[in-house]
Amino acid sequence: MKSPFSGFKPEAFQFLEALTENQNRIWFAEHRHEYEQYVREPMKGFTVALSDALANKDIPLWGDPKKSLYRINRDARFSKAKHPYNMHASGLFTRTGDKYSSGVLYFRLDPLGCRVAAGYLQPESHVLKKLRLGIMGNPKAWLAIEKALKKKGYELDYSNSLARIPRGLENVPEEVEKAVKLKGWIVRKPLPRSVIYSNTLLKEITGFATDLLPLLSFGWHALEGM
Repeated sequence: MKSPFSGFKPEAFQFLEALTENQNRIWFAEHRHEYEQYVREPMKGFTVALSDALANKDIPLWGDPKKSLYRINRDARFSKAKHPYNMHASGLFTRTGDKYSSGVLYFRLDPLGCRVAAGYLQPESHVLKKLRLGIMGNPKAWLAIEKALKKKGYELDYSNSLARIPRGLENVPEEVEKAVKLKGWIVRKPLPRSVIYSNTLLKEITGFATDLLPLLSFGWHALEGM
């Protein structure tokens, strides 16, 4: 599928910034054409273009313009924040092309800071248990992945961790205790607007995905081998 993606424009951020100040349905209805022209359609084109770029590098992640992008409308039923619209645009790239597969590449177009991320974010409990067992089953491989990531300038986010070893896990190797306490695996990389506007955006994200593929593959092996 050929991509119509020609890059993101400043108008995308102008719309999202205006939406931040106008969280009401009347305003959005009056400016929907701007959302479609500068945000939604470019995000669809970007999804196809990045999928092609990932395939060219043999990275088993792709996105579907209809299934991979998050809606602008928020589900605020269970949230304290009741604003009706997301103030950013985002999407996931997975092995299945939808948002329900473990091990993802995430892209976010955000006036407050664009970024790309990869890993296993907020996995379900049965998935997280297998990921932890994967670390325990091959601690040397895990430590080698972390070392390689650090060498390339990446850091796993350890801010969302348990205080103790998870219940039900015994004989955890001391060198990976910290990793086993993680509630998810995620690495983020900020993308300045100069990159967002440039013709190197796809190359930048594809390079990031290449660097994070060992982490994703480690998780896939843990999930499929147990």
